[in-house]
Amino acid sequence: MREDQELHALLSASAVFGAFDQRQRERLAAAMRLEVVRPGQVLLRQGEPGEALFVVARGQLEVSLRRPDGSETAIDTVGRGDVVGEMQVVVGGAASATVAAAGAAEVYRLQRKDFDALCAATPALLDPLARLAARRLQRRQMLTVLSAMFGPLEAADIAALESRIAWRTLRRGEVLFRKGDPGDAWYVVTGGRLAVVEPAHDGHPERLLSEVGRGEGVGEMALVTGQPRSATVYALRDTELACFPVALVADLVATRPQVPHAMLRTLALRVMQQGGTRRGAEGAGVTLALVPATAGVDLPGLAHRLCAALGRFGTARTVTAAQLHEVGVGPGATELPASHPTWIRVGAWLDEQNAAHRFLVLVADPAPNAWSARAVGHADRVILVGDALGDANPGPLERALLPREAGQRDVRRLLVLLHADGAQPPRGTARWLDARAVEAHLHLRLDRDDDIDRLARRVAGRGVALALSGGGARCCAHMGVVRAMRERGIAVDLGIGTSAGAMAGYLAAAGIGHEEMARSAQRLYRARPFKGYTLPVFSLLRGDRLSRALHEQCGDAQLEDLWLPLVVVSSNLTQRSVELHTRGPVWQALRASCSLPGLVEAVIRDGQLLVDGGLIDNLPVAVARERLAGRVIAVDVTADLDLRTAATAYPSPWLEFAARVAGRRRMLRQAPPGMFEVMMHSLLLASLAHTRRMRLEADLCLRPDLAQFGLLALRRYAEIIDAGYRYAQEPLAEFAATL
Repeated sequence: MREDQELHALLSASAVFGAFDQRQRERLAAAMRLEVVRPGQVLLRQGEPGEALFVVARGQLEVSLRRPDGSETAIDTVGRGDVVGEMQVVVGGAASATVAAAGAAEVYRLQRKDFDALCAATPALLDPLARLAARRLQRRQMLTVLSAMFGPLEAADIAALESRIAWRTLRRGEVLFRKGDPGDAWYVVTGGRLAVVEPAHDGHPERLLSEVGRGEGVGEMALVTGQPRSATVYALRDTELACFPVALVADLVATRPQVPHAMLRTLALRVMQQGGTRRGAEGAGVTLALVPATAGVDLPGLAHRLCAALGRFGTARTVTAAQLHEVGVGPGATELPASHPTWIRVGAWLDEQNAAHRFLVLVADPAPNAWSARAVGHADRVILVGDALGDANPGPLERALLPREAGQRDVRRLLVLLHADGAQPPRGTARWLDARAVEAHLHLRLDRDDDIDRLARRVAGRGVALALSGGGARCCAHMGVVRAMRERGIAVDLGIGTSAGAMAGYLAAAGIGHEEMARSAQRLYRARPFKGYTLPVFSLLRGDRLSRALHEQCGDAQLEDLWLPLVVVSSNLTQRSVELHTRGPVWQALRASCSLPGLVEAVIRDGQLLVDGGLIDNLPVAVARERLAGRVIAVDVTADLDLRTAATAYPSPWLEFAARVAGRRRMLRQAPPGMFEVMMHSLLLASLAHTRRMRLEADLCLRPDLAQFGLLALRRYAEIIDAGYRYAQEPLAEFAATL
């Protein structure tokens, strides 16, 4: 009787169970058993399953964490009325810490099976323990991270930090702070991942500077310099943060030398990342979430093939809801609410899997549930997978998992459209892109492993982009380079082309073979696109011949429907900026990119004038860097242009015209270059300084010897193609050996 009274009094005074009514406490007390614990006796051991909850009646228990080197550090002491083991009772799985008696003690034990029976009758019993489990798990995550950053922490240090550190949870896409905000705190990631970005401005897209993962800090720059935030930071996935206010940081810097060392180390790494060695997928674990965009797609099968392809770059693992038993979570857990502490434990387990594997592929269920929400929230990138022949509109699952919330940043999304084979080219991709916001899209043929490899390279940050310069007829050399790359097994994941280089890029992106490429060059030559003078009010030549020739080459093909992603570069005179074409009719994009100013009319689009891309960016390496993580092969066919002449003055234009009409152009050997050549050289000269910089920015810059070919020598297309092919053999062989 005395023991029962003592237990009732203990539960009544407990911060966890004190809010229960008398009847609930009686049911709880009836299921508990008193145990005497010897000094040093272990009740729970870190990493081992736990099947009971303990309430301390007398004495004290010590809670400790095992470090990576095998040593242990005490993180807490619990006494009369305190509860331990609640995590295992609530969500199951292995103990996250070791609990042992500091001396002689007595505890009341509650077995998990008894607790489950009590909760079935009285569900309210679960709530206080769930809140306690969440707080403690959060605290242990913090201590694990801080111990790794600052070294061993004494109990007094832990208590002092706990009283001053604030916690913050960011959902995927939520902004932590923006560029220009005052620096009011330092943040340490205890779970999840952040993106540090230069915001979009002046027509330039947002640029990823670095990523911040578990155990890393962010925001120290503003505290060290006293200046406003230098970048915008937002959550790439659901993220837990320990917030260190300015005053606490100042105290830590003054009393613990490890703190400024950790902050300076972070600063140094970030400077390196922004200087070209950015850590993205290349240097950190990456978590992907596969979400069905249409019903019936085989996500587990695709995940298996993707993991096999990712295995070339590091360890990879697939996780579906069926694997949650590894956390001690039962099959019914997917229907638990997202606020249930089960998902805190699952999140911690996913972080552990992320640390153990370079790539983690989470497969969402076909219907909305807590697991699918957790998979999306935990992912660095969401891959929407749809049947290319299916309904392009977002279904209930996609709308539930990826809502467009006002004021919230969008999560990084890649759209993958599945095709049974390549028998028919893609069609109607615009409907898919109009219905959702994605950073990129891929067409994937299920009968081709190289398409799976392309997806793997993109998400692993190991893609290969091909940047093709403009240069008139010399751009036929690009076709020879593409042939050499294919023969060497160097797959291209993104094509970017300027001016005539965009035409070669289109042929590669459409999967055209090298023989058909040569025939395309022949057809273009026969079409004489730069013939047909007109009254020189808007241009010297009529642009309809060029438009007709390009339309005959490309038909009704759309940029977004090509097997390989392609970016066509033109110059926007109205906006005074580079224009990047990624959607719409291919021939129209090529027409804009090849519109030599003054030679043919500019393309008018929405009241803006678009002309040849070579005017601003004739070697689009920077565009490739922004669009695809990995390496860039650049092909520059303008490297040895020479416009010297032996003439001392221009001859009579009438004499020159008569010679041309009579077919005796060669007789005027002293005549300087013609108007077309001067205009094309002038165009290339405008972006020469930029081109020189881009040559250095590329991982491999190919500069074929084309000195014998003029910019207008399209009649020699076969020789130019062959020159590019022969030149590329040796450098591409060396490059292929590094893949």
